[in-house]
Amino acid sequence: MKKSLLIALAALSLSWIACNQQVHVESMFKNPETKDKVFTAILDDHELMTEFMTKMMSSEHAMMMMTGNQDMMGKMMGNGNMMKMMKDNPDMMHSLMGDMVKDGKMMEHMMTMMNSEGMMSDECMQSCMKMMGDKGMSMDMGSKGNNDSGMDMNKKADQHDSHH
Repeated sequence: MKKSLLIALAALSLSWIACNQQVHVESMFKNPETKDKVFTAILDDHELMTEFMTKMMSSEHAMMMMTGNQDMMGKMMGNGNMMKMMKDNPDMMHSLMGDMVKDGKMMEHMMTMMNSEGMMSDECMQSCMKMMGDKGMSMDMGSKGNNDSGMDMNKKADQHDSHH
């Protein structure tokens, strides 16, 4: 009887110790199924996902990986997502635009897009480029020396400047 009681006590003790063992995160992520369940739990829970995103935004490594992933950035910025984010958050839009106007290459790209969409005339574009050049912003207009009419863009800029 004493032997049975001792064996039962030993089994109970081992069970209690096993139940109180802490799960090691590293070992948990070694199992693909467990890892997938953890990721799915985070993705499916609004509070967990918000916590995760906050933690991610405070991690320099995570931010570097996100901005370096062109596919992810394309998905975040594409399909009108960028426009929605800027409309929903005017402070973000002003910050982005403020950064862009300090970057000659970005401004050149934006003006080229506006010009190709018919929102900015060649003359206005050249006038803006000249003004930005006068302010020391570097731009590469070498590939845009001539337009469809054959007139040199610098001549057009001079003509445009004459009515300012």
